[in-house]
Amino acid sequence: MSDILKLYDDGLQGWIDSARDRVLWQESQPRPVYSEPNNVNSSEGKKACLWAYARKLDPLSFTEVQTTGDCVSHGSRNARDCTRATAICIGGAHASFVSRSATEPTYGARGSGGQGMAPARASMFERDHGYMLRKKVGKYDLSKYDGSLGAGWGSSGVPKEILDECVTHKVGIIRQITTVRDALDCLANGYALHTGQYAKWSSTPNKQNIHPRLPGGWNHDMAAVGMDCTRAFWPFDVVMVMNSWGAWNTLPKEWPDDYPPPVPGMIITKVDDWSVCVENGDAWAYGNVEGFPPQRLPDYGAIGLLSK
Repeated sequence: MSDILKLYDDGLQGWIDSARDRVLWQESQPRPVYSEPNNVNSSEGKKACLWAYARKLDPLSFTEVQTTGDCVSHGSRNARDCTRATAICIGGAHASFVSRSATEPTYGARGSGGQGMAPARASMFERDHGYMLRKKVGKYDLSKYDGSLGAGWGSSGVPKEILDECVTHKVGIIRQITTVRDALDCLANGYALHTGQYAKWSSTPNKQNIHPRLPGGWNHDMAAVGMDCTRAFWPFDVVMVMNSWGAWNTLPKEWPDDYPPPVPGMIITKVDDWSVCVENGDAWAYGNVEGFPPQRLPDYGAIGLLSK
């Protein structure tokens, strides 16, 4: 068992369920909740493998291994990087990927020296201050993940040099997701999301080639980076969830031929089991600067990013 998994099994507080922060989010902007009529039910019969866009631009995406209770910053970063990589790959963003983004500023904005963070607070920080790429800024080296930096900033606040760097990279649109169908529609159109929840999954896939949900839970946050509602390989709808614990689990032995490879640590689960991640109230999707317009995601060769 990995060290971080044991910590979560023992009750580490990574996701903080904060109704207060969700209310602050809802009261602090005109459109806090996702609502895109043009995308309604666009996920029916579709699949989208958004993790492959991030891996195409950064082959080491999703390889950072969380070392402290900063899962919300990992989940939000993984979702944000998937969305921006998708936009770049389909030509919808006039930018280059350069590198994955940092987790430490978001976690450093949690407002306390304790473990864990409310996803709504992460969204407010990223909306108001932005994010930064992995790099050195002054005396701070964020070119590689260092969980102790974000943990240490919880009490003192994010340094001004880091805030000044973050403001040069705007997040765009973040919306709270309130229904599973909206979450699937976001994924089908190239918009990844992250969710905070009290739930847990098996590290071993079952005979249906999914990771079943287990009793009990982790106070955890993870990014949803893909979905398949075609029922061509799995006889039910599935979601691909990117964890931040490294290769903590075993991947399914069987995998669709027209899919890009799964990432070590990924969870493949039934939508019916994953629905708790939205129903808990802390599901957050990343759109571009104009919202969530319908997008046709191209299929690069044989890696099967999207089924028409």
